[in-house]
Parts: sequence; C-alpha cells; structure tokens
Amino acid sequence: MTLQTVHSKIGDIDVFQVVEIQIGNPVGQLFPDATPDKVKEIEWLDYPHINADGTLNAVSQSIIVKKDDRIIVVDTCIGNDKERTESPDWTNLQTDFLETLENIGIDRNKVTDVLCTHLHMDHIGWNTYKTETGWVPTFPNAKYHFAKKEYDFWKEDPGLHSIGDGQGNAIKDSVQPIIDAGLVNFIDEDAYLGDGISVFPTPGHTIAHISVIFDTGKEKFVITGDAFHHPCQLAHPEWCNIADFDKKQSEDTRIEFSKTFADDDTIIAGTHFSIPSIGNIINYQDGYAFKPILNK
Repeated sequence: MTLQTVHSKIGDIDVFQVVEIQIGNPVGQLFPDATPDKVKEIEWLDYPHINADGTLNAVSQSIIVKKDDRIIVVDTCIGNDKERTESPDWTNLQTDFLETLENIGIDRNKVTDVLCTHLHMDHIGWNTYKTETGWVPTFPNAKYHFAKKEYDFWKEDPGLHSIGDGQGNAIKDSVQPIIDAGLVNFIDEDAYLGDGISVFPTPGHTIAHISVIFDTGKEKFVITGDAFHHPCQLAHPEWCNIADFDKKQSEDTRIEFSKTFADDDTIIAGTHFSIPSIGNIINYQDGYAFKPILNK
C-alpha cells in the first residue's frame, strides 16, 4: 500500500515527505520526563503531535528536496528486511517505500544526493535494500554525505555505544555497503554542498549530528534531524532522549537552534514530527512553540 506523502512548495524547492511508519509508542518510551500530565500542560501542543491522553505521536519519514537539477534525500528511515535486535517494531519491515517514490515521481536512479543527519538505525535504513546477492545502494548514482566524525565514532564498535547490536547491524547493512560502493562523501559538520545547500552542527543526540539548511530564494528551509524529536522539546528543551550521546549538549543545541530561528522567515521540518511536520518556531511566553504550516 502506498505510504503517506506530503508535497510542499517552498521558494524554489519542492519538498516531498514520505512517511514510512508511525513510531509514537517507541518515541514515548524514550522521553521519561515527557509524562502525559506534563505534556498536556503545553498549551499550544495538540493532536496529531499528541493524543488526548497526553501521549506522544511521531513518525519515521524521509524528506526529499528537489532543487534545480538536484534531488536530495535527507535521512532514509528504517528500511525493509533489516534485523534490529532491540527494536522488534523496526525489525523486518515490509513497506512500499520504493513504490511510493515511484508514485510521486522520484526516480531513485536520478537521486543526486543522500544526506544522513546522523547514523542511527532509523535514519540510514533505505541507504540500501536487500537483493539475492546482499545489500546494495538504493540510490546508486547519488553521493551519500556522512559527517566524518560521526562515522568514525560508529565504525569503532557500534554495539558498545549504548544502542545495542541492532545499531551494529545497521552500520553493517546500511553504511558499509555504501562505502564499499565508493559512494560516500565524508563531510565536516559545518559544510557547504553547493546550490545553496549547507549543513551545520547540532550535536548532542549523537557525537556529530548535523542539520541541513536550504536557501530557497525566499525563506530558508531547515531539516532538524534529531536535534528535536518532538515539538514538545521546544517548550522543554531539557526533555532529553535516553539515547542522547550527551544530554546537556543536546539541550544546549535545542536552545541555540530555537534562538537562532524563532520569529524569522525560516521554515523548519521536524524529521520525526507527525504531519504537519513543517512550520515555524515562534517565541511563546517564556519559551518557544511550533506553528505548523498547512498546505504550503
């Protein structure tokens, strides 16, 4: 069955969101401070980002940007046929991700760039797909942009970095085949990729997490990756994911990110935010809020 998709036009770019699966339950378990009672106290936060009982909703999605003659896939979800030991809900998925790309006019052979904000298993899965001969690149003619410091961290012994064996499997089946195929472009956390496309450091969730910014000719468009997992973290940047590499740093990153982009022309997309995932950060009382943009 074709997956949920959203198309937005922002300045001179086309943005396509492809929602792989709903992940509200796993995300809720990762945020012990975001109890339902505390979540319900956030006045501006409502469905579909939270439920009536205060539990969190979230998605696994890939965000694809068409800009001039480039097609950039930002984060590639969980993927099919992947063994993710500690994550049974993410193990051996069978979704119509590739068929959905075809349906929205994305030819995977014409994708020019794949950019992973970090190398956690739910952001690299569709880097590859399974064939009779093993794992092969999904986007065979693309440059895959990985932060070098991020890769160096995970290649050492990914099973020992608090995530578990599933993360080790992810590096083996979704990163190593890309390296073996010679498709990787290792980048700094602060890098210009041409055509008004840049990345900048947003560390904390992982050691060298990056976010991506597009100059659209009008507004700026920023994809957060996991600098934010959920809009509630705009109200409470101190609500950290238990899997954050450095919780204090992740909080500081969210505070700085919000200060930088609140109440200007910047449009953001929260990678795990439920649809609508695209909107603005606004100043709200003593903190910040997420204001979705519908039908952009």
